[in-house]
Amino acid sequence: MALTELEEIKKYWTYKYPRVDIRLWSNEYGTKYFGQMNSYKTGLDLEADTIGELINQGESFLRKYK
Repeated sequence: MALTELEEIKKYWTYKYPRVDIRLWSNEYGTKYFGQMNSYKTGLDLEADTIGELINQGESFLRKYK
């Protein structure tokens, strides 16, 4: 379930922000969620306990590119 959600989030962000490289994954137990976002100027490593936290961190980074 979490992998499907992460793929959907990645697909949406990649469509909305095509110039940002986005990677999302969870640990094998699905208790932590991770990500990396890189643009031509800066990057961000994400780590969260829930998918909602991961989305908040990612959206905060992506707002710079709107």
